[in-house]
Amino acid sequence: MDDLIRARILEAAGQTRFRQVEVHSSIDSTQALLVSEGGDDGRVVVADHQTAGRGRQGRSWLDVPGAMLMFSVLLKGVPPDEAALISLAAGVAVARAVGLFAPPSATAPWAHLKWPNDVRIGGRKVSGILGELAPSGDYVVLGIGVNVGHDRGDLPDELGATSLRIERGDPPRRDDLCASILRELEAVIGTDFMDAYRALCETIGASVRVERPDGSLEGTATEVRDDGALVVDGHVVMAGDVIHLR
Repeated sequence: MDDLIRARILEAAGQTRFRQVEVHSSIDSTQALLVSEGGDDGRVVVADHQTAGRGRQGRSWLDVPGAMLMFSVLLKGVPPDEAALISLAAGVAVARAVGLFAPPSATAPWAHLKWPNDVRIGGRKVSGILGELAPSGDYVVLGIGVNVGHDRGDLPDELGATSLRIERGDPPRRDDLCASILRELEAVIGTDFMDAYRALCETIGASVRVERPDGSLEGTATEVRDDGALVVDGHVVMAGDVIHLR
């Protein structure tokens, strides 16, 4: 954990709302803790290892201790009908922050988005985001995980994943990356960010298959609406797993 230093995160995060930062060596789930406990706006919980981490749609989280940046943030003042959009805003923030660590030879933007909020480099997932409205409706919790220090072979091929070490040749410090994401979140949240989202979203224009509880849909993704919905050949998709078809 020598690259997860609380004081370093606080100093680098600067004048943002994220002034209450906790760093744990091991925890069941940063997301579950914040959803259940609540707290002040801007509370941040970071973990080196999670024993019960969660991804989107209840999936388990592949956790390689020391290799991942895993944290959750608590946000207040988000209208319940805008809670789903917060995770798209977080996608923009994470993609921008990851791009700050791109190698000099990389073409900007280095990181892109797959709808709704997977962050990818070269078509492979480097970060996932989970947005969750608290049962009380009083706050939203964003869970963010970034593959940082994984070597080739650490990530199963079927995941279609990559890491910053693989893409850069060396990993950045996780606390520096965390602070960069917090700064970008502060800059994006509360703004009209959908044009920035669309500029980063490589799903738009792609041939896709969307897996939904009521069946699958194939076609061309033509747009992402202002409410965050994906449009595939005229069909509006509010939720589902998107697979880019080659």
